[in-house]
Amino acid sequence: MLGDKVFRSKKQQKVFDASIAGRYQKLVKKNSFLYFGLPFCSLIVLGSYWLSDFTAIKYEQRDRKVQEVTESDLLKLKSNNHKFDIKEEYYRLQGIREQDWEPVRVQRLKDESENVW
Repeated sequence: MLGDKVFRSKKQQKVFDASIAGRYQKLVKKNSFLYFGLPFCSLIVLGSYWLSDFTAIKYEQRDRKVQEVTESDLLKLKSNNHKFDIKEEYYRLQGIREQDWEPVRVQRLKDESENVW
């Protein structure tokens, strides 16, 4: 696992230890939960709290679409509703055949075959 550790000379290591990244790395090695785990978990909790506003907006928009039905609207719906009778529909559709019409063959182009076999 040589790739995990970066080789630095003594001078480079002193400069690194004096930098913010070096001090933070040293603190993380001492107490990893306090300096890495706790900020990470708090970031997740705060992010979910912040994103809850966006989900609330989504549900509020959905609630605007679904409205409570008033009594007058309910009466209109009941008056427009008619019962379905299969026999009545059958006879109504049969009436379409009684109209005067005749099947006529479509004229073909010159080079088209009649497809008669």
